[in-house]
Amino acid sequence: MTASVPYQSLRYLIRATGTPEVTTNNLLEALLIADRAMYRAFVDAVGHLTGTDLSDTRLSRETYTVDEVTGKQSFRDFTLARGEDTSCIIETKVDSSLTSADQATRYLRQLPEGGALVLVTRAPLVRALAVQAGQQLGVALQERSGIHRGEVDDRKVVLLSWTHLLHAVVDPAGKPFDELLALDAAIEGISDFTPFSAAVNDIAVARMVSQVADVAEEVCTSLAGQLADAGVLVDWVSAVRTNGRAVWVTVAVLQHEFWVGYDADYWATVPGDPNSDHSGHPTATPPSPFWAGRFNYRVRRAVAAAVAERRERLDRLGVTRPLRVALGAPFDTVVAMLLEQAVAHVDAISAALHADPGVPQSHTLPSEGEDAEIQYETGSEVGDQG
Repeated sequence: MTASVPYQSLRYLIRATGTPEVTTNNLLEALLIADRAMYRAFVDAVGHLTGTDLSDTRLSRETYTVDEVTGKQSFRDFTLARGEDTSCIIETKVDSSLTSADQATRYLRQLPEGGALVLVTRAPLVRALAVQAGQQLGVALQERSGIHRGEVDDRKVVLLSWTHLLHAVVDPAGKPFDELLALDAAIEGISDFTPFSAAVNDIAVARMVSQVADVAEEVCTSLAGQLADAGVLVDWVSAVRTNGRAVWVTVAVLQHEFWVGYDADYWATVPGDPNSDHSGHPTATPPSPFWAGRFNYRVRRAVAAAVAERRERLDRLGVTRPLRVALGAPFDTVVAMLLEQAVAHVDAISAALHADPGVPQSHTLPSEGEDAEIQYETGSEVGDQG
């Protein structure tokens, strides 16, 4: 690998494999193995970022262990260790959040006192991942200059972007390595389209998508009755609606309309991504096919001002959020867990709206309309559709 290799080629390679995180880590490992000075500078950079003595440690790729407490398997992306003693675990992400509800706690537990857990992701996703990791670890990670840090049981936690990590790797003259700058540009500038891998031919993938739609239809069909049974105050709940990429119902509370259901584009969204207008607030809940959210379609000019005000109010209340999916559970349990979250969320939104003195308690204002579909902002102002 030389500095002349364009980052566009690396970006295509990362995406074309269908496993961007694995490919990114393999590329990084290959670069470090090929250049001893870069290898040493990388270890020094991690030590400086974490405030940990990593001298004489050995960097290993994808080490395997079984967690002593949970019995779960752990494949750590990178470790820095002296012999059998692991001093630092580096877990990297490109598109995903933490892959389980206890990944951060398991990895931290696998470190000795004085050890360091480093979590790396793309720059737009750092804050969302910091919230998720902090909630798993029970500590608020403190942000400074874009890097989030904390300490749990004398073990350090550092969460940062690929850019911060790779730009910190410098030669003795303080100059970053061109190859790592190219890798950073490739990771941080990844396009939205992922070339298909062989997974598109796997009927297990198709079955999962089909099951998601089945679950969504059951949740949406049952939601109105569940809200009534729980005594949640709503104006109305629409009939179940579908299109080629979503299944949902509209819920109206004091004429504030939002949706609950499944949407393929939201499934591909990391909660709290600041570069996405529809990702909601950062949350510990991982990405999910099932969400609650507000509508973004344009409306008639006559109701534009009223609708815009309601949507801003819903945003402040955090209406947009993913619903956690029960893993390894039967159909009825999955549906029940989603309904429980949906009812609790609608109840919280309803209670806040009814308690807000600025919300008109009458139904004299026009509604958004039953032609609502889940759509994203196009950059246009709310106004005429025609």
